[in-house]
Amino acid sequence: MAVTEANPNLGAQIVEDAKEFVLYSWSVQDAINPIAVAGAEGRYFWDYDGKRYLDFASQLVNVSIGHQHPKIVAAIKEQADKLCTIGPPMANESRSRLGRLLAEVTPGDLSMSFFTNSGAEANENAIKLARLYTGRHKVIARYRSYHGASLGGISLTGDPRRWPNEPGMPGVVRMFDPYTYRCPAGHPDPCPVCTGAPHLEEILQYEGPQTVAAVFLETVTGTNGIIPAPDGYLQSIREVCDRHGILLVLDEVMAGFGRTGRWFACENWDVVPDIITVA
Repeated sequence: MAVTEANPNLGAQIVEDAKEFVLYSWSVQDAINPIAVAGAEGRYFWDYDGKRYLDFASQLVNVSIGHQHPKIVAAIKEQADKLCTIGPPMANESRSRLGRLLAEVTPGDLSMSFFTNSGAEANENAIKLARLYTGRHKVIARYRSYHGASLGGISLTGDPRRWPNEPGMPGVVRMFDPYTYRCPAGHPDPCPVCTGAPHLEEILQYEGPQTVAAVFLETVTGTNGIIPAPDGYLQSIREVCDRHGILLVLDEVMAGFGRTGRWFACENWDVVPDIITVA
């Protein structure tokens, strides 16, 4: 592993410029003190003082196969030499091939991909697709959830990060999430919240199932606790959605692509969503 030669002065200048010219998300701007990253390899990154860090967070949960993987770097260079950019109406080898490869591993009959730049954009477009397909406007999401920082994504998000952005996107309805350690409704086991169907059915009785386009769930709750769904939960949600013609959208931005031992987390419960969002 080749750690970049220490250059503390450059590191200090980078941090100074970052504080003066860069806005940071989820941060009090006067309080930020970012690490100036000089390089990375495998599971480590290092700063301009030569200090090495074990990247437990995988940056934004997206460097799962390690920093600077030689095959990834080579593929980026090869594509840059061949074609740097192309408009959405065009077809190109890389995008078409990726679509085919995704269709080979996605669960059930999911075979079409709409490509975006981030998980938040994936969820934004899933909202649009669900509303256009069903002709309905409401979407149900859970309190203990995070779906991105864009307008639609943060409106779906149930945790306190949504507060400064409210009222946000109209049509979002909240439901409790299953948390067997401490049931949000204080129920003993078996809990109607943690089993899914009774709680969702009650919400639909109040909202009118004919007005609901989709239910958005993180298959495994991510930044709000790394909470897998209890056995039977996703199946019961799937059944309720099918009964009322509601789309089930599973957000696997953090849980997909092998992180749970299967290509997609929903495969652990043999549930196929109508839309799956990844990044």
